[in-house]
Amino acid sequence: MDIEVRLLRSFVAIYERGSLSRAADKLACTQAAMSMRLKMLETEIGGLLFVRQHHRLEPTSKGSELYAKALGVLAAYDEMISTTRSERPRQKVRVGVPDDYALSIFSRVMAGMRDDMADMEIELVCDLSANLVAALQRQDVDLALVTLASRPSSARISTEARLNWVYGHSFDPSDEGTINLAAYPEGCVFRRAMIAALEATHRSWRVAVQSRSHAGIMTAVRAGLAVTSMAAGTTPDGLIEMAQTDVLPALDTVPIYLMSQGERATPAARRIEDKIINELESVFA
Repeated sequence: MDIEVRLLRSFVAIYERGSLSRAADKLACTQAAMSMRLKMLETEIGGLLFVRQHHRLEPTSKGSELYAKALGVLAAYDEMISTTRSERPRQKVRVGVPDDYALSIFSRVMAGMRDDMADMEIELVCDLSANLVAALQRQDVDLALVTLASRPSSARISTEARLNWVYGHSFDPSDEGTINLAAYPEGCVFRRAMIAALEATHRSWRVAVQSRSHAGIMTAVRAGLAVTSMAAGTTPDGLIEMAQTDVLPALDTVPIYLMSQGERATPAARRIEDKIINELESVFA
């Protein structure tokens, strides 16, 4: 069943004005045309939409149900037409960023892009670094800001980020017992750096909380259940960030790579690349 937008618009006018003549006046057509449209719609729907009571058309239960849904359909249709006619074409750029970089590094990048958004649309894809590399290879994203164990061939630039320990105020960093870690799944460079540092200093440790999301890691850290590591300058407010303590040893630096589609990159993607590079240089120089 395909219902013309014109029939729905006529139905809404009849519903709101209670008569064919007043609805016809609103839509600048004849009463006969309005009556025909109503009959066509009732044929499509398969039932009466109005009954006449005291010189007024009163909606049936089917009519009231259709009215509520018709308003949503017409609003979506009008918005689509308005957007298509009034907005100039915008370039879409798909940026892949791990959650923690999205909330810190890329958040600051976007804060400086207000003047660029008139002709640009950004799709932000948050995932683990390994998954973002695969997405870039599939051309599902145009840019990816990732941390990997080795330099990828499509990396435009790389920078070394200092790692700090991050924990909540109720966590005791001087506790000589087993260190509870909150970490991403195996393969994460940050996870590997924490374990390597603790093993090198013969500290007892265990992964107490594992999560694929930054929110999951931060939940455990804020609750004081575990400690984690983050690139310097990316730690959320309200948490303690330390390079090392008596119990927590210094961590190795980790590389951050900005990957792109190279020569296939659009001008809009290149503009975002440049802004990310400037932010990386300001934070990790």
